[in-house]
Amino acid sequence: MHRNVSNVWWLAAVLGVAVAGCGSDSTAPSGGRPAAGQIAFLSNRDGNYTVGNSGIYLMNADGTGVTRLSNITAGGPVWSPDGTKIAFEGLPGNQEVYQEVYVMNADGSDLRNLTNNPGPDLQLAWSPDGTKIAFSSARDGNSEVYVMNEDGTGLVNLTNNAAADYRPVWSPDGTKIAFTSYRAGSYEIYGMNADGAGVTRLTNINTSGIPVWAPDGSKIAFAFERYEPDAAPVEEIYVMNADGSGLHNVTNNPARDARLAWSPDGTEIAFDSDRDGNAEIYVMNAEGSGLLNLTNNLASDFAPAWRPR
Repeated sequence: MHRNVSNVWWLAAVLGVAVAGCGSDSTAPSGGRPAAGQIAFLSNRDGNYTVGNSGIYLMNADGTGVTRLSNITAGGPVWSPDGTKIAFEGLPGNQEVYQEVYVMNADGSDLRNLTNNPGPDLQLAWSPDGTKIAFSSARDGNSEVYVMNEDGTGLVNLTNNAAADYRPVWSPDGTKIAFTSYRAGSYEIYGMNADGAGVTRLTNINTSGIPVWAPDGSKIAFAFERYEPDAAPVEEIYVMNADGSGLHNVTNNPARDARLAWSPDGTEIAFDSDRDGNAEIYVMNAEGSGLLNLTNNLASDFAPAWRPR
């Protein structure tokens, strides 16, 4: 089914507002396990209980120690490879038309706008060496994949064609970028060299999901939005080999299982789901077992990003 990508790809990155520096929540989820590291995520837990009014939060990977970081409307947090910074889609002031690329320190300090452009810049990915940020933008009339230096300079359009290209993610070795495109008449995941050459189609299932590389580069996980006649779309988490082979469903649930992140050691996947009635962040083993609700509250919690070690 053809969809209006100018609406789908930026509205899917749900945004909201939070006030920075207001305490923490040390409540552990029921059945918590000794997961390692920290996870940044979006939540409206300090606003009203709708998907709007959300900001960036940080928690331990077992769900404890929740701390609010952002004080502007935010979406799509991504970590720098050294874990010292977070880049994200920001919506400054009362602006309701476009997002821009922002970066801040891991504690929420030193907020900077990197793009400052009158068009939506979103869906970010940091290069493994920390020197560049890839993102989607419609600044030239349709959605394309761009890359820039981590300070916002040196902008380059990598895709530059009439198709809708978006949701870039760098491979762990920095040589490839996976992205989603409509260039074949359906939404599919593609891979290309980091300079934009060598584009290769990886899927043939009509998915607009965000590809996410496993830490060792051997696999790609993504949320597959499946359409069935006379039914609402269903999103599930799928995993495939980096060349597109071995595709399999690891959630297999009628709920919406969406934005995801691999743990730094590749053994677990965090994702958001509405399977318990509202958006929550869950973690499971990489093959789909051992499901645990990390957030477990009335707010909308979504878009997890695991902090690199």
